[in-house]
Formats: sequence, structure tokens, C-alpha cells
Amino acid sequence: MNEFDPMKENSSSTDQSGRSAEGRDAYTDGARGAGAYTNPDGSHGFIYNADAAAVQKSRRYRSALIAVSAVLATLLLISCCVVGAFVAFRSIGNHEEDTPVVTEGPTTSDGLYIADGTDIGREPSETEPSQTPGNSGSTVQTGTETVPPMASINKLPAERADRDGDGRPEIETDAKGEVLTSAGKDIASVATVVARVADSVVEITTETLVQSGHIGQYITSGAGSGVVISAEGFIVTNHHVIAGANTITVRLTDGTEYPATLVGSDEETDVAVLWIDAKGRKLTVATLGSSFDLVVGEDILAIGNPLGSLGGTVTEGMVSATARRITVGGTDMTLLQVSAPINPGNSGGGLFNLAGELVGVVNAKVASAEIEGLGFAIPIDTAYEVILELIDHGYVRGRPALGFNVVDVTNVQTAMRYFDSFYTGVYVYDKDAADVKYGDLILSADGTEITTSSELNAIIKKKKVGDTVELVVLRKKEQITLTVTLTESHPTATTPAD
Repeated sequence: MNEFDPMKENSSSTDQSGRSAEGRDAYTDGARGAGAYTNPDGSHGFIYNADAAAVQKSRRYRSALIAVSAVLATLLLISCCVVGAFVAFRSIGNHEEDTPVVTEGPTTSDGLYIADGTDIGREPSETEPSQTPGNSGSTVQTGTETVPPMASINKLPAERADRDGDGRPEIETDAKGEVLTSAGKDIASVATVVARVADSVVEITTETLVQSGHIGQYITSGAGSGVVISAEGFIVTNHHVIAGANTITVRLTDGTEYPATLVGSDEETDVAVLWIDAKGRKLTVATLGSSFDLVVGEDILAIGNPLGSLGGTVTEGMVSATARRITVGGTDMTLLQVSAPINPGNSGGGLFNLAGELVGVVNAKVASAEIEGLGFAIPIDTAYEVILELIDHGYVRGRPALGFNVVDVTNVQTAMRYFDSFYTGVYVYDKDAADVKYGDLILSADGTEITTSSELNAIIKKKKVGDTVELVVLRKKEQITLTVTLTESHPTATTPAD
């Protein structure tokens, strides 16, 4: 047995460290000539190489840098996860878009654009949390003045007859064979009509206090139009112009502003009546004509406040249809169709014939880049009956209602959140209703399947107060048949804010 002598040369030459050349070469190849080794006798040694040491030092720095970067990346990822979780929690806890909108007058979306201009000038601003907006309809801040009990409204009767009973007047011509329009023989030039009636059209601005789960309370501003219809200061406009507003301001053509009181508002016909105390000032009052006498092709003028900042704007067009049946906000309406340009802010403005008579109240247009000249207005004959009801009673009497609130649910997430259900459809949203219970899903009414509140509303409209309707509802996986007696719809949306 040969003993290993590190100082002795032999056939397997060694270096001063005692390693054989073969071992040294192998080590050098693997470790670049630097590092620890173990002798056969168990002793240890270390080869130092300046170049190799520099490489190892560089590697140590690089490894340290990678480790630090990994730690920082991990911390950043954890921070993002925490922030994301917090935002998600806030969104889930305060999400407003999927909150059901409670209504007795069912609403659905449609292809019509309501020309109310409610997005004009809208910006958040700090407010005192002393009031909250109405949850549906038109809750407003009223003044201390007392609304007059009567209004002197000048309404002209229809001059033509419907002999064939088709709901439209017979076409009549003069001695020259010219078709007589609602303006009759009192046709004037556009400039003359504008000079007569422009001051009767007012600008309306609204402010609504909004509660947001994300940014707290803020004020939204809206703009629209209205028409003075009585010397006492009564003004007609659209329901959607003032819906939900806390304050309403009326501006005359000379810039004078008055706080307005909401007398009454009717969502079904989109008509609202305001009142201002003009402090004895003589107002320019519009004369209400007869929309029944309108004929297709008759020239008309629309005057309003487009974009919420262009009050008194006049646009000209013609009557395209006198009884166009369309759906606005889920409500079926029979409106005048006109070709006069209608823009946001025009809602509530006046539609005048060339005799200067108010024949309609502008309320909607079709919004599309491919469509022009499709505006709509409420016939003044329709609006007049509602105006009288609102002034006398604050609401339109005699309309049947279920007596409880319903809501359209269009996605499973909302159904689960509010009703612990997997079904979409029309849900009862009252906790103390006499005939139904909160969370009942209405499946049918009088044998007709119900999938939207507008379908339910169409059935109710055909009945009278005191009639009954048979409802089939799903309650906790059980189908139940109920007989509901219809009550009179008596909205409370016009109650002044506390």
C-alpha cells in the first residue's frame, strides 16, 4: 500500500496542493481553477485563482441582485392583490348599476332617445348631506309661496270633424283646392310666429343630489325646456326633465330666473306642470291649439333650449305623422312625429303651428348616426287633459294599479343578490303587500305569460279600478295562484323634500 506524499513526485504528477494533474485538470474544467477540494487522506485544501475569484464574486453579486429583485416583485404582487381585493370589496358592497329600479309604472329600455339633456353640465360637487333625492319620480324643493288654486288656460277646440270614425279629421280644402291645416286662415310667416310666441318658451335647469357608494354625495345638473300656459305662472314640461330633481329653476328669455314648484308629474304621459311666482310680472302665455286638426305635411316650429345653453332656439319642419304609436321608456305612447331637428334640452319645449298655437310638447327623438328628422311630441290635446288633472289633483285619477311595486330583473346575479333566486323576470319588491310577498316571481297574468313589467302593465291598462287580475307567482319553488283587486294609482312622487 503506497502512502500518499504530497511532496513526492510520482507518475501521476501533482501540484503543490497535492492534487494530481488529472484531478487538477478535471477540477479546473469544472470549477475554473478555484474552489475547495478534499485530499484522499481526508485533508482539505483550496485553490485560489484571481480570475476565477472575480467571476465568482460577480456571480455572487448577480445572485444577490436577483434575490432582491424577486423579493421586491413579490412585495409588489402582494400589494396589488391587497389593493385589488379592497377595490373589489368596495365594488361589491356599493355596486349601483345592478340595483333594481322599483316602479309601479314598469319601465324597459328601448331604441328611443329621450331628449332631456340631463347629462349637460353634469359634474360632481361637494354638498351638505342634508337632503336625499327622491327614489323614483320627482321630489323637489318647493318655495314658501302658495300655488294658485286655478289656472286660466286658453285652449282652442277642434274645428274639424271625424266623419268616418278613423280618429283623424277629414281633409278639407279652400276655394283654391289648398288643404286647410290647423292654422286655418291665420297662417303667418315664421318670423311673425316666433316674435309672438318665443317669450312663452322658458329654459329649465334642475339639480339633483345623488348618493354614490364610491364618491359620496354630489350634485348633477340637468337642462330642458317648458312653455308658460297661464298668466298665473303655470308651465308645462316633460316628466323626465324634472324627474328626481331636488331643485328646479325657470329662466325667462330676458334671463330672469325663478325657483319653480312642482305641481304634479305624470310618468305615463311624460307630462309635468310647474309653477313660478313671477311677482306680478306679466308673462307671455301660449295659446293651446288643437292637435286633432293637424294634417300630415303641415309646417311647424319647435322652440326650446337645445344643449341646455341655447335657449330660444327655433327649428322648422313639418308634421310627418299625427298618431305615431311608439314605445318610450317602456310606455306605449301615441305621439306626433315631426321632421324639425330635436336635440338634448329641447324636451318640454313648444311645438307651434304657423298660427302661433301650441300644438305639442316636444319629448323625444330617435338617436342614431344613420337617422335624421325623427322627432316626437306629445299632442297638446293629450297633454291638456293631464295638465288639468295635475293642477286640480296633483296626479291623474282613475288609473288602475296592482297596489304593489314590481321590478324587472334581467340577470341571474341580481336575482341571487336580492331574491335568492336563479330566475330572471318580474319580481314583487314590496315587503308588506297584502296579496303577494316580497320576492314573488310573477309568471303570468290572466293566463298571459309575463317576462317583463311592460307586458304586465299592458294587461293592467286594459282594466278599471276595482277589476281583478289573476296572477300566477313562483314563491319558494311553489307556484301559487292569486287574485288581485286593482286599486287607483296614486303616485306620491310630487311630495316636497323634507
